[in-house]
Amino acid sequence: MPSFFRPRISQAKDLFPVIRTHLAAAAALHSLPAGASLDLLPIVEEGIAGYEVLSNRGSYTYLTIGWDERAKPVLRESTYLEGPPSGLRVVSVDGQAQPLEPGTAHRLRQRDSVLSDWPSAAEAVWDELARLLPQAPRYAIEIHDLRLEELDEALANAYRHLADFDPYIDFCGVPDEAQYGFALSDAKGGRGQLIARHPETWTLWFQSSAGTIHEEWAMLPGSGNAVEGWVRASGKPVRAPPDVVVSAHAAMSQRGWRKERRGDRRSGERRHADRAHEERAHEDRREGERRQSDRRQPRSGTTPGQT
Repeated sequence: MPSFFRPRISQAKDLFPVIRTHLAAAAALHSLPAGASLDLLPIVEEGIAGYEVLSNRGSYTYLTIGWDERAKPVLRESTYLEGPPSGLRVVSVDGQAQPLEPGTAHRLRQRDSVLSDWPSAAEAVWDELARLLPQAPRYAIEIHDLRLEELDEALANAYRHLADFDPYIDFCGVPDEAQYGFALSDAKGGRGQLIARHPETWTLWFQSSAGTIHEEWAMLPGSGNAVEGWVRASGKPVRAPPDVVVSAHAAMSQRGWRKERRGDRRSGERRHADRAHEERAHEDRREGERRQSDRRQPRSGTTPGQT
């Protein structure tokens, strides 16, 4: 993928809400450890645009969910190897890059996975987060989306004013980047910025050969005081899923049945004695029935009624 890829503002306004919608839907089936929170930072880097998932827990691995130049869902896993470089090195001489030390180029490892659709990509994000944040106990996830909804609204408003240009937009992936401004540009030399001005106002300006566009509008009510972190661990502990509970009850019933069967079992000698006793009682009963039958039969040489 080309490193200069940047999305147009029309793509950003449409795909950012789609990504969050599927992440929020998948969150209902997952959990976070106590005190954990995650933020989503808009970012454009090395061929993909989307959100970097930033955790309040220290980690050497970071996830980015976004789209490539074909608008395909991509999950990127970036791992920073532990330990500082061996020392200072010369980056370039007279504008020419110098050879890197052995192993230096491998300090950042990235792995991209192209997914079939956004639900699959969202589920993959939460699966990776469960691996990166495995601590217990686990809590349900609560979502605070207003701050990012505000950016959606700002991008949609900016596009309405710039639909004839549909400029590229750049995201650096830093907190509170909107206060510094998102850079806008197009292939014909147009340039501008979308900036969050205070108090609670967006400012858009774009300069091109056709003239200069300058617009301002108010932010959504309350969006400037949104809770830090897009998602957080709630105060509600996560219980086992229903299928796990059913399996546990079935296993308990099975164990109880086996325990009762074990309680009824007797030692080999005892079982043998019980069977011998039952056989003798059965033979005695059959012998008594034969004797009673013999007494009822007439003696030989006599006829019934003779004495």
